[in-house]
Amino acid sequence: MTQAPKVLIYGGSGYTGKLIAEALARREIPFYFAGRTRAKLEAALKIVEERRGSPVNAEIVTANNTVEELLPLLREVDVVINVAGPFMQIAWPVVEACLEAGCHYMDTTGEQDWTAAIADKFGDAFAAKQLLLAPATSFMWASGAMAAEVVLENPEIDSLDILYQIDNGLPSEASTKSFLRMACNDTSQYYLEQKQLKAWPNDVAYDVQVPYRNAKLRALPWGGACEPIWFSKDERVLNCKVLTAIGEHLVDGVLAAINAFNAVAPSLSQEEREAWTNQMGDQMDTGEPPKDDLDVQRGVIVVHGQGRQTTSTYVMNLSAAYSWTGEICAESAERLLNGQLKNAGFQSSAKAFGHRELISAFHKLGYCSALPDAK
Repeated sequence: MTQAPKVLIYGGSGYTGKLIAEALARREIPFYFAGRTRAKLEAALKIVEERRGSPVNAEIVTANNTVEELLPLLREVDVVINVAGPFMQIAWPVVEACLEAGCHYMDTTGEQDWTAAIADKFGDAFAAKQLLLAPATSFMWASGAMAAEVVLENPEIDSLDILYQIDNGLPSEASTKSFLRMACNDTSQYYLEQKQLKAWPNDVAYDVQVPYRNAKLRALPWGGACEPIWFSKDERVLNCKVLTAIGEHLVDGVLAAINAFNAVAPSLSQEEREAWTNQMGDQMDTGEPPKDDLDVQRGVIVVHGQGRQTTSTYVMNLSAAYSWTGEICAESAERLLNGQLKNAGFQSSAKAFGHRELISAFHKLGYCSALPDAK
């Protein structure tokens, strides 16, 4: 390799890991492609190269998920992108190793409790070292945070109501397991009300209206989202709710799984509950979905803002959510390598790099609608 990699993807052999690898390669950023099983990594990297139509500047490395095995690798890089979940179950050693090695940490979690937990345990320590700690550097929930920041440009706004809508959603195996452990966890799925986190019921779907659609859709809390966690520490925001309309083809199956969990949960320990949701995720998994498409997995993020004397709405089209996740990870890594970090410590990517800068970049790439003029 002509240039030593300064970026490492951990858990690279999965669906999202390959998309991140593609996005890094498109930016000509060399990277370590890491995980526990070399054969899986080799097969995944071959798929990336087939999609690219050329070799990729990547080096395969293996390490088990322990601080001791990860540290020698992480001491060689500046940025770690963790794609191995469910994160609350297995990602702790990666964050600990990043802090000890002095690496920026990002992941693609959708798990609200994980986001809150690492903020409490590691946020100050990462900030003290001027390192970024950015969970959910992904469609869920970074894009909603970016859209919310557009609404919050109006200083009179103090309350946010956010809706994600995705056509033809196709959750990956890892996403299915992460979501189920959140949806079936009675200590999570929070929204923010008057600066207090309150729990959604986990077995209720909500009718929502999406702009430019005549028919109502059903939405779920989908784990609660990470925006309520980020904004719980933001003095501008009193209230924040997030719902997700992932697709009518998934709602009934998800509610059936949640109801089955609720029936057995009272007799299970937390460890047994986690095992139950993993097993259910395996049953619901239909294999790795095809790469998403801008004209198939179209999406809209709607943010309503309210203050004492004003209301505001911002609608952002954002399509191909998984591919966009690969791009936001690669874009964030490139900005970190270029010294463009705006805010260190526990941050959403919107706050870490600037929401207008990121939305403009992704509009140019064809993923999302253009920004409105700045207020």
